[in-house]
Amino acid sequence: MRIVIAGAGIMGSTLAKYLLKEEHDVCLIEQDAEIAQKVQDKYDVKVIVGSGADPEVLKKISMSDSDLMLAVTNSDAINMVVCSLAAYLGAKRQIARVREESLNEIVQKEDFRCFSFERIINPEQVASDAIIKTINSPGVREISDFAEGRIFLRSIDIPEGSPLCGLKIEELKSEDFPWPFLIIVIIRDGNVFMPKGEDHIQAKDRIYALLPKGSLGEFLTFVNPTVNIAKKAIIYGASEIGKRVTRELTGKIAEIFLIEEDLQKVNEVSSEFKSIKTINGSASESDILKECGIEVADVFIGCSSSDHSNLISAIMAKKMGAKISIITTQQPDYILIAETLNIDAIINPQVLAAYQIVSLLRGQTVRSVVKLMDCDVEALELIPAKGSPITKGPIKSLKFPKDSIIGAVCSGNEVNLVSGETIIAPGQKVIAFCQESSARKLQKLFTNNKLF
Repeated sequence: MRIVIAGAGIMGSTLAKYLLKEEHDVCLIEQDAEIAQKVQDKYDVKVIVGSGADPEVLKKISMSDSDLMLAVTNSDAINMVVCSLAAYLGAKRQIARVREESLNEIVQKEDFRCFSFERIINPEQVASDAIIKTINSPGVREISDFAEGRIFLRSIDIPEGSPLCGLKIEELKSEDFPWPFLIIVIIRDGNVFMPKGEDHIQAKDRIYALLPKGSLGEFLTFVNPTVNIAKKAIIYGASEIGKRVTRELTGKIAEIFLIEEDLQKVNEVSSEFKSIKTINGSASESDILKECGIEVADVFIGCSSSDHSNLISAIMAKKMGAKISIITTQQPDYILIAETLNIDAIINPQVLAAYQIVSLLRGQTVRSVVKLMDCDVEALELIPAKGSPITKGPIKSLKFPKDSIIGAVCSGNEVNLVSGETIIAPGQKVIAFCQESSARKLQKLFTNNKLF
């Protein structure tokens, strides 16, 4: 597929990285010649120096031969203009990055009828949603939802003394638990594997569990009886993400502090959110954290515009008593060091948004794709086509690619974790897991046409 990306900043270069990995033909447009050169050197991709809002630049690229325009500059207005021009010049599909809430509301209200693009992406909204879900799942390191929020995937570290310690996978039968769950992946001492029936769960394992929405509370309490719902939150940064998280938590968490270095932003937040407490300063200063009462904070959220400050402040917050620390970052490498620094969750808005795009381009059978943070495993929501191989018999009789597994099936409002006897029907929502290298083979089981 031929894809043009307008804007080669962090969002654009992240998209390029993932789309190239999917073997798409990618071309970027970037006004800043220095940024363009850096991206071209890093990803070995064609980069045009110019503006995506310049019709002459788009004509040179030949929009009529392009399958998709992704407009992800730092300007919402420019992104909307770029998509309109791309549509006029023949691009088959257009997606715009739109961060301003009022614009988002208008676009959604009009259902895109007044705009020359088919979809918007908003990394900040995706990131703030992920933060809220993490706070609502105490003890969880990573979250993903499928089937319109009816099926949850949660990553949890097994503590010493957990009732799961020592149990075999085959002993976790659904009839023994009123709240069903399925352990899909275990990470142990840096090794990643999809457990078999005879495998035991050990303390310090990191498990990925799939479960219906209604099982979440009981399951988390069972795995770690010491976890508690957050009552006090400290948010660092009145960024778009920080304000969205504050808005969602207001009225749901008893005590909220927001720390911001820019006095003007402090005044704006104080005016909008009457019930929270604001402090002008940096969360990387211990005196500021003490003033907020960090020693009794249930959660610290670092979402300022500085990745470095978020990282340092989160480390300090945990050392000073915060039970959970969450940070946002634009640096993928931070994810690799999170565990050694005792940070509970790292959320990268660009990566989350990039996988939204990847999901759209995998074919009609793919509803969503999630890359598990700590390993090269993907979680996919798939819809089998009529006559596809996956519908030909019970799961135990089918041949699956190596290191792949079917986890759950959703039909209407009914959610079922699968067994070997499960028969999948066309049109159902199926949650599957596989190594990244096996994703294409797995997808082929869900189609009766040639996807690739």
